[in-house]
Formats: sequence, C-alpha cells, structure tokens
Amino acid sequence: MTIIAAGSACFALIRRNVTAAAVLLVIPYAATVSCNLIKGWAERQRPASDCASIQADGFSFPSGHAVGVTTGFLLAALCFSSQMPRAVSALMLFLAGLSAELVAWSRVLLGAHFSVDVLAGQLLGAGWLAVAALVLHRQSVRRLQREARQAGSNSLDEPVS
Repeated sequence: MTIIAAGSACFALIRRNVTAAAVLLVIPYAATVSCNLIKGWAERQRPASDCASIQADGFSFPSGHAVGVTTGFLLAALCFSSQMPRAVSALMLFLAGLSAELVAWSRVLLGAHFSVDVLAGQLLGAGWLAVAALVLHRQSVRRLQREARQAGSNSLDEPVS
C-alpha cells in the first residue's frame, strides 16, 4: 500500500496537484494509525484454527488489510478516474473495488480474520475514503471557482468596440 500511496502522490505532484498528493499520502497513513488504535483498544484475538493457511500476528479487529486496500486501491482510483473518460473511469473504479474486496475477504479464507473483522476494516476504510473524497471535492470546487473568476476578470479587460 505504501508503494501505491507514494506512487500516486508522485503522479499527483507531476500534475501539480499538491492537495491530491497530500491526501494520497495522509489518508492511508491516518487509516492505518486509526486501525492500529482500534486494534489496541478492542484486543480481539485472531481465529484459532489448525487449518489456517497463514499465521498472523497481532490483534484481529479490524482487519488492517481491509482498511489498507479500501483506502489505498479506491483512493488512487478515485483520484485518477476523475481525469479519464467516463467509461474508463467506471472500469477503473470497478476494478479497484473488486480488487479491494478480493484481498479483504481472502483474509477470512486464509483463517487470519473473522468476517466481522474484515467488514469493520472495510467500513473504517470507507470512512477515511469519504474524508478524502470530501477534501478532493472541495479542492475541485475551489479550482473551478478560481477559474471562473479569472475568466470573468479577463473578459472585463478586453476593449469594447
């Protein structure tokens, strides 16, 4: 997830969108920190199963993988789909969502989490994703207002014939 966040932020900086770059770095980090705080508070043990495919350390609730892929995949897709044609944007968001779902629920299949851990992780990630969407939307509105003001002031500078 760090690679996706850093790569997406670099791409946003190349496009000179500092706000998006900051959101792409801060939101996944904040989601991870909040997930770890909740894990420490809840102290829910992982499933005890002899047939688990993996051995995971730490507490189980909420799933850090679910939080990470929900914020990471979907946030990157959300940021960059807005600059794509509508069909490509829809496909990008669908694939990001599908990938996030597959990774998140694979944790239950591997025996590392209970279903409620994954669901809680997805909800926590979705909450952080909503914060990111709000910040990005406000930035977009401000940019459009600034462009409209500049276009209005430019038309006043033109000589009348």
